[in-house]
Amino acid sequence: MSVPFGAVVVTYFPTGEQVANLHSLAASCPHLCVVDNTPQVGDWHPALVDAGVPVLHNGNRGGIAGAFNCGIAELEARGAELFFLLDQDSKLPPGYFDAMCEAATVARGKEVEREEEAAFLIGPLVHDTNLDALIPQFGLQGKRVYQFDLRQPFTEPLMRCAFMISSGSLISRGAWAKVGRFDERYVIDHVDTDYCMRALGREVPLYLNPHVVLRHQIGDIQARSLFGWKIHFINYPAARRYYIARNALDLSRAHVRGFPAILFINVYTLKQILPMLMFERDRLKKTIALVLGCFDGLFGRLGGLIEAHPRVGKYLMSRSE
Repeated sequence: MSVPFGAVVVTYFPTGEQVANLHSLAASCPHLCVVDNTPQVGDWHPALVDAGVPVLHNGNRGGIAGAFNCGIAELEARGAELFFLLDQDSKLPPGYFDAMCEAATVARGKEVEREEEAAFLIGPLVHDTNLDALIPQFGLQGKRVYQFDLRQPFTEPLMRCAFMISSGSLISRGAWAKVGRFDERYVIDHVDTDYCMRALGREVPLYLNPHVVLRHQIGDIQARSLFGWKIHFINYPAARRYYIARNALDLSRAHVRGFPAILFINVYTLKQILPMLMFERDRLKKTIALVLGCFDGLFGRLGGLIEAHPRVGKYLMSRSE
């Protein structure tokens, strides 16, 4: 018997093409819930509601974490046992839901005999459409973390892994009960990393399904050439720079003793500093955001940027002329 599943799609100023994709998703997903984080209610909401797809206007309360919590609560109330998390720009391959539900059946067999108690997270391989390459994936053996060789074919249906991004992943109802809600104090960046760490801490396994590939755009990556070297950078706004640095350091501080590999999430922050200073706009504002994020991360000061630093936060979130 197939397990009932649903999907949460988080939107933020979606394009017409992305709204049309939501209508297409409704045909392949029995329980689709759209959570709109755009500040104002969109004029596209009624058409989806008329098509039987609930649209919850979250208004960015709690950021992406708040949207996930809102959507999963709706799916749970509708009887779903597997909760998929999708972004508005995720491109699902044919048979994606079927393949991931089959993987969930394998995971349930690994965990417990009673299906309703099975707790696990599963993520697909992710193909970054910006770089036209698979993003690195990390396996887990005990507490040892190692990088998968993605050039070699996978022979197992599922592989234990250490991290996964939220887009395209699924959470079983049992895992949701054990791990709990997403932490809205992180707002956006590393919300999924925090959830993975909490899952591992509660002995909820993370699995990679290497036989499903999800195409996904990770940021708006641009490239410049410098002395023959191609340098990639993402022109994130200053507020994102704050959350990236802060949340990575806070998670490292919280989990380094039990899971030393968590320190590697700070590499992404460090790798982006030089390209940011060389090629991005609003360098002064982003440098202030980065320094402030590091300070708050080291001292565990979480929550929204405006709430934590009203005056500086407004400056960092203001648009440049």
